[in-house]
Amino acid sequence: MGRVPEAIAAYRNLLAAYPDLPDSWYNLGYLCRQAGLANESVAAYDEALKRGIQGAEEVYLNRAALYSDAMARPADAKADLEKAIALNPAYLPAYLNLGNLHEDLGDREAAKAAYLRALELKPTNAIALSRLAGLGRATSPDDPMIARIRTALASGMLLPADRALLLFALGRLQDSCGAFGAAAESFAAANGGARIAASGNVAPYSGPDELVRADRFAAAFSTPNARTGGLLQPSPQPVFILGMFRSGSTLLEQILGSHSQITAGGELEMVPRIARGLGWDPAALAAAPADTIEEYARAYLQRVRTLYPAASVVTDKRPDNFWFVGLIKRMFPGARILNTVRHPLDTLVSVWTQYLSSSLAYGYSPEDIASHLFAERRMMAHWERLYPGDILSVPYEQLVKNPEAEVRRVLSFLNLPFEPACLEFYNSARAVKTASVWQVREPLHDRPIGRWKNYEQYFRSLPPHPALSALLGGEA
Repeated sequence: MGRVPEAIAAYRNLLAAYPDLPDSWYNLGYLCRQAGLANESVAAYDEALKRGIQGAEEVYLNRAALYSDAMARPADAKADLEKAIALNPAYLPAYLNLGNLHEDLGDREAAKAAYLRALELKPTNAIALSRLAGLGRATSPDDPMIARIRTALASGMLLPADRALLLFALGRLQDSCGAFGAAAESFAAANGGARIAASGNVAPYSGPDELVRADRFAAAFSTPNARTGGLLQPSPQPVFILGMFRSGSTLLEQILGSHSQITAGGELEMVPRIARGLGWDPAALAAAPADTIEEYARAYLQRVRTLYPAASVVTDKRPDNFWFVGLIKRMFPGARILNTVRHPLDTLVSVWTQYLSSSLAYGYSPEDIASHLFAERRMMAHWERLYPGDILSVPYEQLVKNPEAEVRRVLSFLNLPFEPACLEFYNSARAVKTASVWQVREPLHDRPIGRWKNYEQYFRSLPPHPALSALLGGEA
């Protein structure tokens, strides 16, 4: 019935009376994870292990996911995945998660070894094959990895999600060797498969509705907040990085995270959770009582302190927080906000060629991505008018072409001194969770600039669409 808090309470009551029930401890851990209670989830899984639960490798896998995704503890995640494999050397999910963790940590060879082992266990596994393909580039359309993926696709035995995974991998390989016409066909098929796989879990996308949503936020937050509400001197100090997905936000965070005074927080989930807790509606966010807003602000900071106890400045890189700048400024009136911007068609291509979450309902077609771009631009134009001194736009192209000047400008905006380490961000050993994990581990280069031109012919072959046609006509 989806009544997770009540289920958690029921399990706690049960286990208070009958603590020696390992499966019930497991279920409590699972439910706490669903509710975003990471520490409580780990504690419940610990109890399940102490009481000798059967299939303990699954418990270690789930605990590793918590350490990696919710608690910023990649070393503990790695240790638990290795425990799972020690218990069951044929446990496929552990190798897949271990490979992904090695990718996050920038260890390409270790990731490759994990995916190869997964494919030894199950040669048809689409996740392992697609991730393995993503570790390299194709030298020509006849590359052996392209042939291997084509063979898997021809088997006729794939579920829609697995087929989409492999088509995205195929498209990226074709793109890497310059076969852009074939890549466009692969990406179009991949997005079609992804849409089918997400059927029932993704709402239909409407560009006009998103523009209406932007207007509703603008109407609800029509004047700047008085700077007497919220928390004026938060500790740690949050810095919000937002904008369009695939517009350079991860690159900017990696650069800033190499500064001695800044901790890269990654894609924190708190602002959308707070918005949801306040009712999600723009008017409700704007009208929430000041004491409620302050309570949420304190909870936000407590969560950040739990994740990064030694931090003084923490980046919150959540691109879709562009909807919630008004809420952010209510909680933290002095918050500094970095808006990453990029050529709209390069952004469009980068979104369209990735298998993104089904929650991003606009991500399946060039037309819908173009519409979303216009909604995001409209929203950010409003926030920049409302808070002109507190939002800094950071163009991806300038960051790539003139990195030192741009980094100095950003750090000056944050009232921090320049440090040369920021220009050597790619040497960092910290975990990076992003679809562009390998790009942000390379020195800066301008190869992605103008990438859209490789797909211009394909985009112009599509039926006319107001938003896409406007972008192709230079209107953005």
